[in-house]
Amino acid sequence: MSAESQSRRAFLAAAGTGLGAAWLAASPEDIRAALVRETVPQLRALTPGQAADIEAISAQILPTDELPGAREARVVNFVDRSLDSWARNQKDQVLNGLAAFNDVVGRRYAGMQRFGQLGAEQQLEFLRANEQHPFFQQMIALTLIGTFAHPGWGGNYDKSGWRILGFEDRFLWQPPFGWYDARANGGPN
Repeated sequence: MSAESQSRRAFLAAAGTGLGAAWLAASPEDIRAALVRETVPQLRALTPGQAADIEAISAQILPTDELPGAREARVVNFVDRSLDSWARNQKDQVLNGLAAFNDVVGRRYAGMQRFGQLGAEQQLEFLRANEQHPFFQQMIALTLIGTFAHPGWGGNYDKSGWRILGFEDRFLWQPPFGWYDARANGGPN
C-alpha cells in the first residue's frame, strides 16, 4: 500500500471519528431536525403577514408563466430562513424596510395596510410607481438569490430556479465536457 493511500485512509478514519463524535454529541432534537425535510417550512423570522407581503412582492418580480417563478422557488422561505440565520444582522433593516413600504401602500390605497392585500393589477401599479424604493430594490436582490441559490439555503425549491436557467445539476460530469476537449478525449475535431 502506498504512503498516499495510507494517508488518505488515516484522514478518512480521523474525519469519520470526528463526525461520529459530533453526531453522538448532538441532541436527539437536533438530529431529528437535520433529518426532516420540511414540506411546508414553519416561519422562523417573519410573521404570516410579513411572509405574505414578501411572497407577493417576489411573485411580481419573478412571476410564474410557462416556467416556475419566485412562488414556486419559495423565495419567502429563503428570506425567512436567511433572516433567522446567516442574515440575522439584516433582519431589522429588512423588516423596517417592509414596514416603510407598507406605510406607502396604506397612504396610497384606502383601507389597505399591506402589499399582500392588493390585487395583482394594483400590486404591479404600485411597484412601477415605487421601483426606486430601497426596500423594493432589496427585494429584487433577495428574489434573485432565493430563486437561483442552492436549495439547501431554503429557496430554489425542487430546483425550480435551476430549471428556469436550464442548469443541469449533476454530481459527476464525464468528458468530453465541450468542444474544447472533445479531441483530447477521442472525440471528433
